[in-house]
This record gives sequence, structure tokens and C-alpha cells, in this order.
Amino acid sequence: MLHIQNVSFEFGGNYLFKDIDWFVKPRERIGLIGKNGAGKSTLLKLIMGQYEVREGAINKAGGVNLGYLSQDMISEDGNKSVLEHAKQAFSRAMFLQDELEKLYALMETDPSEENIQRMSDYQEEFDALDGYNMDNKTAEILEGLGFKTSDLDRPMKEFSGGWRMRAVLAKMLLEQPDIMLMDEPTNHLDLPSIEWLESYLSGYPGSVIIVSHDREFLNKMITKTAELSGKKLYLWEGNYDFFLKAKVERDDLISRQAANQDQYIKEQEKFINRFKATASKAKAVQSRVKMVEKIDKIEVIAEDKSNLKIDFKLGTKSGKVVMDLNGITQGFNNQVLFDDVNREIVRGDKIALIGANGTGKSTFLSIIADELPFDGTRKQGHNVEPSFYAQHQLESLHMEYEILQELQYDAPHKTEMELRSMLGCFLFGGDDVFKKIKVLSGGEKARVALAKTLVSEANFLLLDEPTNHLDIDSIEVIIEALKSYEGTLIFVSHNRYFIEKLANKVWWIQDEDVREYPGTYKEYLFKLENEGFTSETRKRKKAKPTASIEDNSKNSWRQKDEKAEELKKLQKKLDQKEEQLTNAKKHLTEVEAKLADAANLTPSDLEQLSKEHSSANNTVQSVTEEYDTLLESIIELED
Repeated sequence: MLHIQNVSFEFGGNYLFKDIDWFVKPRERIGLIGKNGAGKSTLLKLIMGQYEVREGAINKAGGVNLGYLSQDMISEDGNKSVLEHAKQAFSRAMFLQDELEKLYALMETDPSEENIQRMSDYQEEFDALDGYNMDNKTAEILEGLGFKTSDLDRPMKEFSGGWRMRAVLAKMLLEQPDIMLMDEPTNHLDLPSIEWLESYLSGYPGSVIIVSHDREFLNKMITKTAELSGKKLYLWEGNYDFFLKAKVERDDLISRQAANQDQYIKEQEKFINRFKATASKAKAVQSRVKMVEKIDKIEVIAEDKSNLKIDFKLGTKSGKVVMDLNGITQGFNNQVLFDDVNREIVRGDKIALIGANGTGKSTFLSIIADELPFDGTRKQGHNVEPSFYAQHQLESLHMEYEILQELQYDAPHKTEMELRSMLGCFLFGGDDVFKKIKVLSGGEKARVALAKTLVSEANFLLLDEPTNHLDIDSIEVIIEALKSYEGTLIFVSHNRYFIEKLANKVWWIQDEDVREYPGTYKEYLFKLENEGFTSETRKRKKAKPTASIEDNSKNSWRQKDEKAEELKKLQKKLDQKEEQLTNAKKHLTEVEAKLADAANLTPSDLEQLSKEHSSANNTVQSVTEEYDTLLESIIELED
């Protein structure tokens, strides 16, 4: 179906990968993996023709069509409804539908044989495409990805970037391409949507190439692994866990082969040095010199991860009860999220807070962190020192600081070596630690903010989607660190591997309540699927009817005038951010146009332009994430 033939890609004078040869067969589900910066997204863009192939060739069989979901692909169909956007997958059927409507009207005045034949041909093709089921098929996919029926007629511009990405994904699934390229498809999905996507893809008739940091998703989905490492591509049969085991064996074998080769070369060099001045051995010496020169050195690709480690040190030990929540009630715009919730967090708890998108996971975490108003009481325990990581924490970063300085600001007690080791776990190595915060992308800033949270000596960590901008290796390091963490942890995550490895309790949000299962995520799923259960009966202090949410109170979330003022301010900021995003994208396009003509640039100009491209790309990502954060805030207030 698709042959990537001896493809190499050079950027800024360095090769990301060389001489890749890869044949994608029908109905394969492949995980494309590698460290951040190995070239995974670049390879997908080369396959799609978004980047020019200058070395090698990419050939696809006749009639094979490709679909692509990228991390930065957000639809510009702002005025189209979600349903209309996704339904564009049926472009031919929609065209036929329009033509048939015109022909029906025309037949009233011109029932010619030609028009009758055209109508018959169009109707036959429309039926073959199952055109009458377009809306049903589209709604089914959209609802599988988490949209409510009431969302389908809302314009795309009313949704955040994450929700628009779901609509883009729905359109691609409906198009049924022969090969789907998916770059981090689970990033904006909640757990039910991820499980639905797994079910859908497991029966997909085409081939799928997936880039993902979600280990559980890879294990369930892929039948083959393609690893970008050391500028080469290695292919493995089996899922991600099988790849990890086979990779250890491969790396050990390569290490032994390299050691044997080094020993052989040393023996030849010893012979050369011993007899190079002996005339009778001149021919033999020259023969061995040429032989050594022709040896293709084996590169050892096994990586030393011993320095990737996070050591937690608690400042103080908290009391047994970390947090006591009583009668927690919260909502927005007459919609109740939580009604009289009672929960207790005790020292040593590692709680996964789960639920479908829109149920209030991040809101509840913010209530626990005392960052949102609510009804009820929140009593923090003795000696509790919390540290909260969430998307909005990026705003507290010092833009003029270097990354290393930012961590030193919060952890002056730690040495530079300790902090650099910590930053290595968050994909900041070498001179990267001296980059200023202001030049980082949104994802990079998020990693810095997470590092700041974990470098503290807090005994109570609150983490909102901590794995979103990390690769698989970094996630593994953080899991190992948090497993040995002696404090208390509550987190929101859509990464099931992360949840399963860490949680000793599961809190799930349902029916305006936060319910508890005292066990691991796997045990929770087993109970849910095999026995069925509900949370303990909530102990209500007094009945609180839903209507009471409309009453006036001291809490700002009930005061409509303040909400209207806040919406006005947010909308103004959103308009400014939209203009900023338009300008940033325009600048990035201009820089990419210059890079496309790289053959006419000097090495110095190319290096400068590469830096400018990196900066422009980071700006677009950063502004996009800031735009999405503002939009989500507006939607949350309006809902």
C-alpha cells in the first residue's frame, strides 16, 4: 500500500533520520514511537506530502488515500456546526443530494428523458453511498467521541481546541481512508471516548499508524511497532510491551556485537602498529589498514537512563486527615455539577479522579485546592502543604527567567545538578535549561510548571492531566517517583497506564456526586463490569433541591452580574488573543516559505532561519493553548 523508500530528512544541518525503508501493508495497526525530537511527526508530514521528500521516495499504490490527524490540526470551519463539519466526509453524497434536489425541482417544468436519466444515475449512486444515513452515521461517531446530541448543531467556534480536534477526528473516521495517520489521537479525549475509539479502530478495515504517549492505548491497538532511534527505523512485530522486551534483547545483542567489533579492530591495529616498519609485512599491513577503514562501525543505541530520576523529599509529615470535604455544592449558570458531596482524603491516599468530560473533574480538583468558590466546608488537615499543577499555573511562570532559574526560584535548597537531573526527566537537556520561559511553547511551559510542582517539598500533590506533554519514558520516570512518594496525591488523568500504576483509590464523578472505590483502577473496572456497584450512601446533612442554585448567596458563582462582567472581560481577551494567533500563524507561514527555498541559503542564514522557525512555531502553539484556555473559561461560565 505504502512504501517509504530510503528516505532521509535533514533539518538545520542535522539529520533527524537516514535511509528509512518501510513498507506499510493492508490492515496493519502500527505504533510509531521514539523520543521527543526523534522525528515521528516529521515522518508523518513527509508521508502526507506536507514536507518535501528530498532524499529517497515515498510511493503509494494507485487509489490509496490517506487521512491525517495532527496535534495542531484545528478546523477553521468556525461557523459550521459540529455535525456539518464532520459530515463533509460525505462530500460526494452531499453533492449528489444537492443535485437530486435541483433535479426534482427541474422535473416539474422539464421532465425530459435526459433529466430522468440523470436523476436515475444520481439516485443509484446516492443509494450505493448510503446517503440517507449520513446524519445518523455522523451523529453516531460524534457521540462516540463524547459530543452530546444537543452539541451537534452548535457552531464549531463555540468549542475549545480539544473539542474541535474531536470533530476533526470524527470527520477523518467517517472518510474511511485506506491509511490513517494519527498523531496523539487520545490527547483531547476522556476515558469513555478513548475506549470507544479503541473499539472502533479494532475493527477498522484500513491501516493505522499511531503516534501516542498513551501506553495502554498502544498495547490495545497496535500489532506492530516502528521505532525511530539513532536516526534509524526499527520494525518489531507485536504491541508496545512486546517491543520493550524485544528491545532489551536487541540492545544487548548490539552491545555485544559492538564490543566484539572493537576487540577485532584493536587486534588489527595492534598488528598494524607492530609490523608497519617491517618490509616483509608491508603487504599484509596495507591489507589490514584497508580492511579496518572499510568496517562499518556498529553504533550502540542502548541509552543510559540512570540519571533520569526524581527524588521526593517531604518538608513535613501531614496529619492523618489531609482534607475533609462536607456538603460541597457547586455549579455554573443554573447547572449543578456537585450537590452535597462529602469526601475525606487521608495521608497516603493516591486518588484518581475520573469521569466523562464536562462532569467537573478539574473543577473539583480546584475546589480541593481552594481556588474556586463553593457551598459547603473544606477543612485542611494539620501540617498539610499542598502543591497544585493545572493548566492555568503557566500564568505564574516568570517569563524573563531561564528554565533552570525558574526551578531555583522555588527550590533554592537543591543543587544545580539535582535540578538539571529533574529537568532531564521533563525533556530539557543540555543547554535547553538556559532557554527563557517566554520563548517556550505552551507544552514546554506546562512541563516546566509540572517540574516546579514536583520539585517542591509539599506533602499533598494535586495534579491535573500531568502526562499531557510528556513522552512515554518521562511518564515512566514520574510514575516511579510518585509510587515511592510518601505524601498524599490526587490527580486527574486520561492515561490509564498512569492511573493503574499509581491509584490506590478511585473517585468517579456521576450524578452530581463524587463516588469512591477503595482499590486500584483495574479492580474498579472489574467490579464495574462483572458485579456492578454504587458508592456508599451519601450522608446528607440537609436536602438541597436543585432550584436552590438560583437563589442569591454570598458565593460569586451565583451572582449573575459578576458573571456577566467576567464574561465581558474574557471575551475581550479572547478577541485580542485571536488577532495575536492570526498574526503568529501568518509569521510562521512566511518563515516556512523561506525554509522551502533552503537551497539558496547560506549555512549561517539557514541556521538563523531554523531558530526563527522554532520560535515562530512555539509562539503559535503557546498562543493557541492560551486561546483555548480562555475559550474553555467562557464556555464553562456560559454553560
